[in-house]
Amino acid sequence: MKNWLQNEYVVLSGASSGIGRELCKLLIEKYGANVIGIGRKEEKMQTLKTELGENAERFTYSLFDVGEKTAWQNFAQDLKNKGIQPILLIHNAGMFPSFQTVRDMPSSTFERIMNVNYFSIVYGTEALFPFLKRTENTKPGIVNVASSAALCTVVGTSAYSASKAAIKGYTEALQMEEKGKTYVGLICPGTTATELFDGDANTKNSALDLIAMPAAKMAKKIARKIYKKCKRAVLGWDAKCMNWVAKIAPVKGLFLIRWVMKISHSKVFSNVFKDERSKK
Repeated sequence: MKNWLQNEYVVLSGASSGIGRELCKLLIEKYGANVIGIGRKEEKMQTLKTELGENAERFTYSLFDVGEKTAWQNFAQDLKNKGIQPILLIHNAGMFPSFQTVRDMPSSTFERIMNVNYFSIVYGTEALFPFLKRTENTKPGIVNVASSAALCTVVGTSAYSASKAAIKGYTEALQMEEKGKTYVGLICPGTTATELFDGDANTKNSALDLIAMPAAKMAKKIARKIYKKCKRAVLGWDAKCMNWVAKIAPVKGLFLIRWVMKISHSKVFSNVFKDERSKK
């Protein structure tokens, strides 16, 4: 199979940490791509560039908030001015608020999560899609990283699950519209050991740590799926279980998972079940 990423430009959001950071390394070191990373912290980008060693010249970056539409427009204009045509756009940036009930979560949190997780994909696709590299023998690609939460909603993750479900719907519509013209991929990773949960101190040494896949391992699986142009990938044993449960028992299955979370007595879910536990 021809390496369609060799010496081509790839735009990757969320490149400074977690899955994105590991994915960036793989795309450059294993698949020979030139990666333009998007993030917010220059120190992390510079550290990544140093880690790439002799391949550092294949990595450049742009710092901006992916949840801002004008930032994407400015980024696209900058690429145009430089004559750069990416062959692949990977939307990987994401945010996860602490586990909370809908009643405890302010609407501002929903808005922020939707902007970063979902609207960033809409903005990025709108800005870059018109000039992705497209030739007689080359079809460009757009890959959106959702989550197992897009397949099976988890109690206490209303904002996050809603944003990932939106990604799923958006990506599937784009797949149908671009059939035969553009490779469009949907990636649904399970729990991964990244900085995504760092905002919640309760996640440390919790049930999530027990099931989380190392970021490097998850990135390797994702990179392989992208290289093969897979249209849909559910990665991680927990993600596969959630997908299966939601399919065979779309209502009762969710409550089964809720029950498992509750009896785990993990502090990470304490805010979700606090009312029920206080009655005992």
